[in-house]
Amino acid sequence: MHPEIKNINDVLPHIDGRSDFIVVHKDGYSVVDYVYALQDSFDDAVRVECRGLKFSNDGSILARPLHKFRNIGETPELQPHLLDFSQPHTVMEKLDGSMIHPAIVNGNVVFMTRMGRTDVATKAERHLTPELRTICRGFLLGGATPIFEFTAPDNRIVVRYEESAMTLLAVRNTVDGAYWPRAVLEGTGLPVVPVHDSAANGSDFTAYARAVLGFEGFVVRFDNGLWVKAKGDDYVLKHKAKDSILQEKNILQLVLSGGLDDVLPLLDEADADSARSYRDIVEAGVTRTVNDLARFVAANENVPQKEFALNHVRQLPQIMQSLAFTIRKGVDAGEAVRACIIANASSQARVDEFRELHGATWAA
Repeated sequence: MHPEIKNINDVLPHIDGRSDFIVVHKDGYSVVDYVYALQDSFDDAVRVECRGLKFSNDGSILARPLHKFRNIGETPELQPHLLDFSQPHTVMEKLDGSMIHPAIVNGNVVFMTRMGRTDVATKAERHLTPELRTICRGFLLGGATPIFEFTAPDNRIVVRYEESAMTLLAVRNTVDGAYWPRAVLEGTGLPVVPVHDSAANGSDFTAYARAVLGFEGFVVRFDNGLWVKAKGDDYVLKHKAKDSILQEKNILQLVLSGGLDDVLPLLDEADADSARSYRDIVEAGVTRTVNDLARFVAANENVPQKEFALNHVRQLPQIMQSLAFTIRKGVDAGEAVRACIIANASSQARVDEFRELHGATWAA
């Protein structure tokens, strides 16, 4: 069903020369992961497994998280009407967090994300109690990798979780990749991902999945080994909206171009309130800058250009000096200031450099 992987050398020939996969050597372990997907990235069974595989310094496999699986409708063979929902399967809720798995590094049980010991993995370790550490060590030494979803208020993607939690998604054999039956997972005593009712066929299920509200969607695990996922339209829209405001340069451009109003209805109440507050501070700051510059230029309109350049304009902060010249040439002050901020919102460094023009600070 899944390829046997005992050593990193079982994987390397399958990704040799490919830019869509990386091998990263870290302190005490190595990671094999994909960085983007090409049309043929997952045409190879071993490459399907390259979603955060972990190997020890001697090359032996340490941990095997979830394999790569696709959305319903993503490829020709996964069109809804082609999926046989009469086959035995389980519909699991798709939690909106980070995939976490344990590994033993230098004798210690630690948590990892796809890329290893990341900041998110460190946050998740607040759940690594002595009891859970013992359970994870037992799985790993027994040749299996338990896989969790970490959800928390401080690890938010789109769905807002009120409490921090670790939920068991799956357990699989580390070498041969076989997934354990759900009944065995439920016998571990750990919180296990919820299951949902199914539908008569793939088309009905997809329509149902697209209509769900309040959570991301579903993962369908067929007993024949096929895994697929389906996300709700509401989640997808909110994810795109959330992405659009994660970086300050993006929301700043939205505010100044008038595009924020199209995004606000897709955000939850807390995010929308934060975005409105940021918008109001930006607009107030821009207005203040525009008025100051307009008054400065008007007060010096009769000053000869050379004297204006050599003496008067130097009274302004450096980032406003070129704007003063632009306004003096007859360009509307509001248009000049807005255009300047937008033109310099290409990176966070540039946003920081020109923050004085509006004075707002964004915290996603």
